[in-house]
Amino acid sequence: MSAKTSVEKSTLRGPSGFLELAGQMLVVDFGRIYHDGAPVGVLYDDGYLQHTSGVLGSSGTLRPIESINGCLFRGIDSTGLELVLPTGERGPSGSMKFNGVLFHVVNGRIAAPDHGLVGELDDEGTIFLRDPRNKVSRRKLDESTQLSTIIDGKKSTGDVLKMEYHRPLYRKDKIYSEAEMIRYFMDFDQLNGTQKKYLFENLRLWAATGLLQVVRKSEGNCALGNVKHGAAGQTGVRTGNVTLDKEEFDRDIEYYYEHGCFAAVTTRIKECLEVRLNLVVAHEFGHQLEFVLSQATQDKIKDLYREQKKRCDKIHPLPHEYGGAAELVSRHQIEKRVFVSGYARSTHHEYWAECAAAFSVKPSREYLKKQDPAVYDILCKIVYEPETVLRPVLVEPIMALQASLRAGGELHENLLNE
Repeated sequence: MSAKTSVEKSTLRGPSGFLELAGQMLVVDFGRIYHDGAPVGVLYDDGYLQHTSGVLGSSGTLRPIESINGCLFRGIDSTGLELVLPTGERGPSGSMKFNGVLFHVVNGRIAAPDHGLVGELDDEGTIFLRDPRNKVSRRKLDESTQLSTIIDGKKSTGDVLKMEYHRPLYRKDKIYSEAEMIRYFMDFDQLNGTQKKYLFENLRLWAATGLLQVVRKSEGNCALGNVKHGAAGQTGVRTGNVTLDKEEFDRDIEYYYEHGCFAAVTTRIKECLEVRLNLVVAHEFGHQLEFVLSQATQDKIKDLYREQKKRCDKIHPLPHEYGGAAELVSRHQIEKRVFVSGYARSTHHEYWAECAAAFSVKPSREYLKKQDPAVYDILCKIVYEPETVLRPVLVEPIMALQASLRAGGELHENLLNE
């Protein structure tokens, strides 16, 4: 095979395996169908045939595999998942909007515009997604994993099929991530435009990855209150609920839009500054997130904190007259600080919450990647490999939810660059 041919085949999207027809066996390679070595058509993952000739009949138009009586494909799709076409019992045909993303449905197969096979839909409206990330060819969706769905078509019997599904307590005009953030923040309707914008910027990443839903159901939600203490928020460790002080909340918003993610503030110690991270909502969410992590992951975070604190005490020892626990630096040492923020030095819990907060938005995420790559790696795994760092009981729910979020256009490989 020539180098040129290899490149051409690698750019094609389609299944590979064998096509059976009237006792004959045709080879399918990256969607190209061959009969006795000669090309006779194209087969896509969603079961559509095109540009057929020879034993498949001459046709340049798209047509489903069912249009050729007795035609059966067995092999793998373009993602490597096992594939049999036609798939199972024949289902409905029409259109489906999933979290606002439009799909075509042909004989029960849910197809993307590029002919990727997204999953299956039966005549009752039940959805089964294909999950290449976790090598699951048929994942049934339920109330916790199905996103808003609108189906318009006809059943395999020819009867009209019109269905709408919206997640309980969600707003119908919002995509999943926006609706999830609104549900998590109990006082959302009391916020003004700037406060809502700040909330969304703090939590968008966690909502789009499904982690916000997992945390909300496992730990609790968030609300405003009058919490007069040093921190900007309060986490109930046993209940997991978060209460944000209204005044501190507004102050953080002011700092965030005036200075960005970070602000260096003066202290009572001459020439010493403390770096603040102005992401209070994401910080308090970080506390909740910690308690859904596996014990091994929590232990690793503690070890990373101890290593960082030991290095910090050596490089930036606290002045004798300072009674606090934050990392203090001079103005010219700001970019050479050990912790992502001064407050992160306080305890391993605050270290994690500040790192999770910094990871939540792109500017501070990029700084965290350079400043603390070990904790950055844990946070990346939470987003893209949750099965390696979450408590075992939460692994299956998040993997199923993330399969939905990939199909619904929320979770994708470029998410951390947005």
